[in-house]
Amino acid sequence: MLYSYGYDSPFGRICITADEGHIKCISFGEEPEVPRREAALIKRAYAELREYYDGRRRSFDLPLAPEGTGFQKAVWQALCEIPYGETRSYGQVAESIGKPDAARAVGQACNRNPIAVMIPCHRVIGKNAELSGYAAGLSVKKGLLDLERRAAMCFEYGEREIEYLKSRDERMSRLIEKVGFPRYEVIPDLFAALAYNIMGQQISMKAVETVWRRMNDKFGEITPEKLLSVPLEELQGVGMSMRKASYIRDAAEKIKSGELDAEALKSMSDEVVCERLSRLRGIGRWTAEMLMIFSMRRPDILSFDDLGIRRAITRLYGLEKLDREDFEKYRRLFSPYGTVASFYLWALNDMKEGF
Repeated sequence: MLYSYGYDSPFGRICITADEGHIKCISFGEEPEVPRREAALIKRAYAELREYYDGRRRSFDLPLAPEGTGFQKAVWQALCEIPYGETRSYGQVAESIGKPDAARAVGQACNRNPIAVMIPCHRVIGKNAELSGYAAGLSVKKGLLDLERRAAMCFEYGEREIEYLKSRDERMSRLIEKVGFPRYEVIPDLFAALAYNIMGQQISMKAVETVWRRMNDKFGEITPEKLLSVPLEELQGVGMSMRKASYIRDAAEKIKSGELDAEALKSMSDEVVCERLSRLRGIGRWTAEMLMIFSMRRPDILSFDDLGIRRAITRLYGLEKLDREDFEKYRRLFSPYGTVASFYLWALNDMKEGF
């Protein structure tokens, strides 16, 4: 027996159809002619879709049972293996299933995909990265791709981390309920993040974004090779001090020579990574910890050196002062998700009304 229920979404009306144990169809537009019932599985599917729209979910955990030919099912399975935030061409999908000459047939299988979003046919594009073919329309396809690209550049966390922090402390739980779901962008490339953080020291966020935009406009991709190839005065000329320019040049030399191995840092502990980064000129412990959050995406960073974090903890818990020993109690309380706790503590500083 099939049941169906429709919901509003950021991309128009979306309808979810399921039997007793599987999702059978997700489509944009009118509901199919089957009994209308908001069954438990359909509710779960809609909850996961809402998390996806909010940027909190990058994969789905529901039993899917699309009906189709063997070839179509092979294509749909291949679509599910395209990473979130990335795209593949029809030809690349054809090669991935061992049918390199079947790009056209792959396109037809995508067009007949019965489970939109969860089987991500929107991640398949035409030659030269052109958008082509989507049952709900190209504007919806573009919207889904834009949503994923934006979210892919943010620190990834979700219900697991949030529920853990809520379970650890009643005041943090109330803060989380009040704030919602703050998003923080990351710069995955460590050298670009180093340059951004050095350049942004002791200036306003507005000034940071202005200078960073100038750097990207002038030099394109921010790499050690690119910045080592230009005179120091040219780097300084985008709007930073000569000292900051020399710090960035020094970091570029360390990475280019292999003295600082960004790849090797991935396997090192937080403390070792912090120590290695702090060896660089212009990088202190606080900057190193921010790099671990906003580039390396380390999950358990709560910085004692961050004045905003300390101020928020004293406000949240009604403290007169916060010494290092007491701070460590909160670090242990929020571990292993200290980074997400940091996001909510920073958000508390932006709240003018009492908490």
